[in-house]
Amino acid sequence: MNKKRVTRTIAAVGFAGSLIGLMSSGAFAQEISSTNTFQARYAHNVQVENTLLAKAQAGMPSGSTSSYAASVQSLNAQSASLYTAYQTLLATRAALPKPQTIVTNREHMLQERNHLELLMKQDRNRYNYDQHHHEKVAARIAANDFHLALLQLNSVNYQLGHIETMDSAWNSHPLDNGLTALEQSILNLQTSAMHYTNVWINQEHTATASTVPASVYGLAYQSSTVTLPAVGAQTAVDVVAAQPVVKTQSGAVLQNQGVYTLSGPVGATGVSIDSANGTLLVAPGATAGLYTVTYTQQGVSETVQVTVAP
Repeated sequence: MNKKRVTRTIAAVGFAGSLIGLMSSGAFAQEISSTNTFQARYAHNVQVENTLLAKAQAGMPSGSTSSYAASVQSLNAQSASLYTAYQTLLATRAALPKPQTIVTNREHMLQERNHLELLMKQDRNRYNYDQHHHEKVAARIAANDFHLALLQLNSVNYQLGHIETMDSAWNSHPLDNGLTALEQSILNLQTSAMHYTNVWINQEHTATASTVPASVYGLAYQSSTVTLPAVGAQTAVDVVAAQPVVKTQSGAVLQNQGVYTLSGPVGATGVSIDSANGTLLVAPGATAGLYTVTYTQQGVSETVQVTVAP
């Protein structure tokens, strides 16, 4: 039996055990990657919400929409506050004592254990068949040495597994999952804020659609032709026979609150209109020709034509 080989094996096992105290610079790589992913999602959500807010605030909130505005403001304030707390916890986590991470080749150690078991088996066979007493004694001593080495190797393997398990659990659940739970809470608040900002925008569109005209039609005068009065005669009058109908996009009828305007031949004189009620006035000596009356309410308009005949 080669005693030097036994000594080398035991020394190798002892060296492997001494590696337990070494640290690994990549122990928190997975944790840092998760943090970076959250930071990216948070920044993206802030950008989306700012875009939505700009759109919502460009409207004119009133009634129910003003309550959405207050709720959205509160949600954004809470998520920002929690994010500040999150940043503080990141600094706290960075200051925590780091668990030791094993740097060793467990596969190599397992190979050494298998090798030791093979040598022990050979020694047992040699002990059983060797006829010389002193060689039997040497073989027994060598077998005991290998047995002690194997026990030490198994102990190191157990310690490796135990410490690796503890290290993995700490890296997976730092601060008892406090940061992970906080990250999810912040993202949930951001999602809620974006949802209600969209509701706010939709409510504004609905409110606007109920008050803004989408169409005007039906305007008509008592006469489509007004005879030019003679010089010295009274002013001719033509009044609106059918008021324009103003409707929203949904078909709701709105009150008439528009303005009447008049256009006619270039340089025409003597023909005028009442902007409030649309009454057309033709004075004696006015310019004959084709005139256009336009009714406009909040950007929606309708036109009709009236002829002033000589």
